[in-house]
Amino acid sequence: MIGRREVVAAIAGGVALPGMAMGAEPRVFTSRIAVENERLIMAVMIGANGPYTFMIDTGTYLSLIRPDLAKTLKLQARATERSQGVGGSDTYTLYLAQDVLMGGGLRQRDVMFSDAFKFGYNSGIYGALAAGMVTAIDTDVDFDAGEMRFYPDGRGDRPGFVAIDSSIPISGGPTAGSRRISATVLLDGRPIRCVLDTGSPSPLLLNNEAARRLGLWNATTPFAPTRPNGIGGAAPLARIVRTQSIEMGGAKQDRPLVTLLGNNVSGEFDGILGLSFLRRFNLSVDTHGRKLWVKPSAQTVPPQRYGLSGLWIDRERNRIEVKAVGTNSPAALAGVAVGDVLIDMPWEAALGMINGAPGKAVTLVLERDGARRTVSYTLAPYL
Repeated sequence: MIGRREVVAAIAGGVALPGMAMGAEPRVFTSRIAVENERLIMAVMIGANGPYTFMIDTGTYLSLIRPDLAKTLKLQARATERSQGVGGSDTYTLYLAQDVLMGGGLRQRDVMFSDAFKFGYNSGIYGALAAGMVTAIDTDVDFDAGEMRFYPDGRGDRPGFVAIDSSIPISGGPTAGSRRISATVLLDGRPIRCVLDTGSPSPLLLNNEAARRLGLWNATTPFAPTRPNGIGGAAPLARIVRTQSIEMGGAKQDRPLVTLLGNNVSGEFDGILGLSFLRRFNLSVDTHGRKLWVKPSAQTVPPQRYGLSGLWIDRERNRIEVKAVGTNSPAALAGVAVGDVLIDMPWEAALGMINGAPGKAVTLVLERDGARRTVSYTLAPYL
């Protein structure tokens, strides 16, 4: 298994992309990658500094950097831009890095980074490389070999790969940034159009409009509440539901957990297909044909998890309130309702109480309309 240590160790000896000499063999440049905690990562040098661990995020138009790293490196602030993400839109600063070495194999001059990388990731990840990392030239993402291969003179034949119903636009997004890949995916046998996003760990995120159109967001389907985090901050409350299948390129995942967003991230697409499904394939991008080719990988995808209480709680100062209760969840069957207030329990203890493994006993003291009651239930899988 290729891990973070091997990826970081491979940073030395990077190569830029010079012109090809007449009659020379087509060139191939290689950068090391790894999957860690359902993030596709690569080691990055910025000037003489680093290496830093970045994730590869094919769902974003612009590369991202943590604001603290941009300031530490004293990168030049060049402009501001407004970005849209799962948490809505916000204004961010654009910083210029004049020399970036990616994965020990690819060097790029004058890379623009947005400081929108403020959300949801552990302290060991410092930014994200945009979709152009794989769509600027013919590129392979080989999960099995732990490497990306770049073909500035064209990839040529792709033995063992199959072209899927996909597209890559001629130009980038609204900020004239990277071109993203979209593809047709079958959800429970019904076609939807999705952005392919290695930056999202979930198998599939569905826009609220698509979730309602497909009949998945309703009053009777069991769900586990969640709140995604991303560009723009915290998103509206979302729902995790169990569906029949996701299928693309001949690969099928039965009974996946799908996240139904409480908002619409993009009007262009129905949803976002994430890394935990995409890594079932090795990927090859055809920039001339503007499509994606796939070949089944040997990757083992970890099991998906969700909160077994079926509760989402938020706090405001010392008040802890139930904001969502999943249909058919243990908490719902015990009578917990939206608006109930948790009593005599600090925030950390409350989070610890409602989360855990199957079979754990949960006891909560709740207040509603001035009346207190004690509720008990047992954590159990219910989706």
